[in-house]
Amino acid sequence: MLGSAAASSRHASLTRLAGRRLGSKPVFFDMVHSNNAARVRLWIDLKSMRDEIDTKMVTYPDLQSPEFVAANPLKKVPGYIRADGTSVFESAVILNYLEDKYSDRTPSFKPPTPEGRQLMDLIIRCHDLYIASPNCTAPGFSHSQGSMYLSADWHGAARAMDLPTRAAKLHEIWKQLSWLEENLEGPYLAGDAQSLADFTWFPTAIFMEFMLPRVFGWPDIFNVAESPFPRLAAWYTMLRAEPAFAKVHDDIWGYWVKMEAEGQFKPILKEVSEDTSGLKFKYP
Repeated sequence: MLGSAAASSRHASLTRLAGRRLGSKPVFFDMVHSNNAARVRLWIDLKSMRDEIDTKMVTYPDLQSPEFVAANPLKKVPGYIRADGTSVFESAVILNYLEDKYSDRTPSFKPPTPEGRQLMDLIIRCHDLYIASPNCTAPGFSHSQGSMYLSADWHGAARAMDLPTRAAKLHEIWKQLSWLEENLEGPYLAGDAQSLADFTWFPTAIFMEFMLPRVFGWPDIFNVAESPFPRLAAWYTMLRAEPAFAKVHDDIWGYWVKMEAEGQFKPILKEVSEDTSGLKFKYP
């Protein structure tokens, strides 16, 4: 009963938020451990917009509600409802809209030159296409990052993958990290100042920092002392020292500590340890 009451309360709150129109604050729908939502959270915090954009922290059951579907018909976070009631979804689209809408607010999170903005857009594009999106909403498709934590035993057949697919997606992660190591500008990904590219990659890097060593035996790729990607490790270490990024790290890391304790990674550890086909899961 208490769980049902809590769910009803959340859905009622979502209904009120989704029904807002002109004159109300815009609403950002967040989830504590979502890497794609966290990039928007970073923008809001670093742009000092907490008082001007309402944030609603949602849970997985909320994503199925009609009220949330009004914010994002794909039933994924993040979602965003503009002050006029129009919904906006896809994290890169939300970030670009926010940076444009509030372009008078400093600091700017886009590089000052066309070349810098091109590099930023390419870094974001590679992340979104090759790491963080399955590029299909049908059951049975998953993103490359899902190779680190999705399994049939834990998530069901709709989000499962076989071992060759898992190995291929882990190779894609290695490939994209190798490209980023070579092409980041420094000290931030797209140059001398923070940009939307840093907001995009940092939360996903937390997933990698947590899971790749624990589940697949990779080195700690964001530890400067042992990383095969020293420039990325230096970038990550620099950002972790900044309060907004440290808070996002604590939020996402804490969630995965909880899920590890509940056994989420055990099915993957088992299937990888039992593989006799010679598939590669550990890099380098």
